[in-house]
Amino acid sequence: MTELSSIERVFSITNQNGIKEVCIFGCVFKISKKFIFNLKYKHLPIEQNKIVFVNFKGGGYGCNPKYIAEEIIRQNLPYKMVWLVKDVENAKLSMDIPSNIKLVPFRSAAALKELATAKIWIDNQRKIYHVRRGLNKKEGQYYIQTWHGSLGIKKVGAEANTPNTEDSWLPFAIEDSKMTDYILSNSTFDDQVFEKNFWGYGNIIKLGHPRNDIFFKDNTLIKDRIYKKYNLDKDTKVLLYVPSFRDDYRLYCYNLEYKNILKAVEKRFGGNWVLMIRLHPNLIKYTECLIPPKDNIINVTEYPDIQEILAISDIAITDYSSCIFDFMLSGKPGFLFANDIEDFDKDRGFYYPLESTPFPLAKCNDEMVNNIKNFDLELYQKNVKEFLQSKGCMEDGLASQRVVSLIQELVNK
Repeated sequence: MTELSSIERVFSITNQNGIKEVCIFGCVFKISKKFIFNLKYKHLPIEQNKIVFVNFKGGGYGCNPKYIAEEIIRQNLPYKMVWLVKDVENAKLSMDIPSNIKLVPFRSAAALKELATAKIWIDNQRKIYHVRRGLNKKEGQYYIQTWHGSLGIKKVGAEANTPNTEDSWLPFAIEDSKMTDYILSNSTFDDQVFEKNFWGYGNIIKLGHPRNDIFFKDNTLIKDRIYKKYNLDKDTKVLLYVPSFRDDYRLYCYNLEYKNILKAVEKRFGGNWVLMIRLHPNLIKYTECLIPPKDNIINVTEYPDIQEILAISDIAITDYSSCIFDFMLSGKPGFLFANDIEDFDKDRGFYYPLESTPFPLAKCNDEMVNNIKNFDLELYQKNVKEFLQSKGCMEDGLASQRVVSLIQELVNK
C-alpha cells in the first residue's frame, strides 16, 4: 500500500463516475460534475447559428456528420461549424477538412464550452466522454444523433451479449439518450434497434443516413484522388477487406488467404486487382501481423473516410461490419468471411442470421474461393433489392438534404 504524502493527508481531489470528491482533513465532500459544468457554462448564451460536430469520439472528419457539414457548405448556409477532434494539428495535416470549420480538441475545456453554447449537437456515437464531465443540454439546444451503422447484423449497446468493459458505461449512456432529440434512421429495422438502444428516448426520424448519399452519385473525382494517393493505374480494380474486431481480441479469425482470394477474384471477374485492407481502430496495434507488406496489398486504415473507400471499391468482404450494408446500396458484389460465427454469436449476438443476407457466406478459405468462383451477379442484385425492401430501407441519395432541412427548422426556432 502506497503511503500518502503529508499534503494528500490534508487535501486531495479524486474523480469517479461523474463525481468529484474533495477530501479536507479527512472530511469528504462530493460534488457533481454536472453542478460544476452548470456553474461554468450554464449562464453562457446559446449561439443560434453554431453547430458542434463529433465523429467517433473525436476520430476525424467522416461518417454522417461529414456529409451533413458538406451539404451545409454546398447550400452556403450561414452557420458556424465546430468540429471536435482528438488531435487538431494532425487533423489539419492529414484530413481534407474545409477551412470554414473550426477545429477544437475533443478532450478539452474548450470543447465543453463549444457544446454549452451551440444551438445544435451532431454526433454519431454517444457523448459519454463529455457527459462524464458534466455535459447537460440547456433549453433551446438540440441534439441530433446520426449513429454510425445501419441494417447492421451484430447486436449493439444495451442488446449486446457481452458486458461492457466500462462498468459505469450504462448510466452515462442513458443520460446521453435522455438528451437526444432526434435519431436518424434509414429503415423500419433501424427504428426497432434504436427504440431499444436509446431506451425509448429521442424522436426516431426516417430521413436516411447522409453518408450513404455517396452511393447514388458519380464518384469519379473521389476515385481519381484515391488512385493518385495510392499510386494505382486507372484500370486497376479494388477488392476491399474490412474485418471487425472481437471483444476478446482473438486473432485466429483473421486468416483470410489474401493471395488465393485475389487469384479467385481475378479469374472470376477479370482484370488486375489490388486488395485494400481497412482495420477496425481496435485492431491497429496488430497491423504488422494482419497486413503483409505486398505490392498488391494496401493498408487504408488511416484513410479518414471509409465511405469514399467503399464507393470506389469493386468488391467488398467483411465478417460482421455494418459497412457491407452500406456497400450493398452500390449493387456491387459483397461477401462474408466469418470463420468464428458460432463464437461471435455467443459472445455478441446477431439481430438475424447471416445466412439471411444477400452476401455469400464462407466459414473457411475454400468456401470463400468457391463463393467467388460461383458468384451470380444477377441473383445477388435481386436478393439485395428484396433484402432492402424487407428491412424497410428508404435510402435514395437525398438524406443530407433532408437532415439540413431539419437543422434549418431547429435553428429558426
